Amino acid sequence: MSQHDDFASPIEAQLAAPPSTAAELDNPALSNAKGSVGNAPPGYGGAEKLIQSKLAVLACLFLVTGFLGLPLLWMNRGFSTVERLAWATVVTIYTLALIGLVVAIFFWCYKMVVG
Repeated sequence: MSQHDDFASPIEAQLAAPPSTAAELDNPALSNAKGSVGNAPPGYGGAEKLIQSKLAVLACLFLVTGFLGLPLLWMNRGFSTVERLAWATVVTIYTLALIGLVVAIFFWCYKMVVG
């Protein structure tokens, strides 16, 4: 018995489904029927409407996520490229100002305690 025969297996692999029926088994709910980027698949319970709402995206940016939510802004088809750049700039400056305010309050508290 050679070294190659030591690793040989009597079990042969078989396909679970023949190639002709494999395409029929694909779940159509997982594929995007429109074929366009940025659309949520059906069954997401209104997430697509929320992502495409200008007011909801701006509220999320200013009240929750700051500049970490900028991908939401770029996924929204309601904003033009100029609006996206403008809002991205405003949100970034706003977020940095809030971070600076927190740092300033921290140093003020530190000076009050240390004296």
